[in-house]
Amino acid sequence: MKLLKYSTYRSIYDETHEVQTADASVLEYVTRLKNTSASLYRTLMNLFNGGQLLKLALILMLVISGFTVVGNVFAGSVSPITPAERVVVERGDSLWSIALEHKPSEMRTVVYIEGIKKASGLSGSSIQAGDVLTLPVY
Repeated sequence: MKLLKYSTYRSIYDETHEVQTADASVLEYVTRLKNTSASLYRTLMNLFNGGQLLKLALILMLVISGFTVVGNVFAGSVSPITPAERVVVERGDSLWSIALEHKPSEMRTVVYIEGIKKASGLSGSSIQAGDVLTLPVY
């Protein structure tokens, strides 16, 4: 058995390792980050202690509720739904295929399907052959 004359193995215990120090730019960045976070913490504590946090939360809730109301107003249909046409569901029909066939060209199919469900009194999306659907007119 031959032993290796030279080895590339180095033990971590044989020599001391020096810790490399960081760049000055990294130290500046860390210092700035620490100062910024301390400033932010002080600002938040001033808001919390001064009772301003409650006012800020109230204003935020009002803004969010305002966007919700505006969104609901614009999401709804402008014209009322009036039932006009009735369709008997045939074998192989789906709400999607019926909506594609009868919806106005500028209307989204999903919106028209919701109109069919509302006008026909459907609670789900399943239909069977022989069902009579009421199609809305917009």
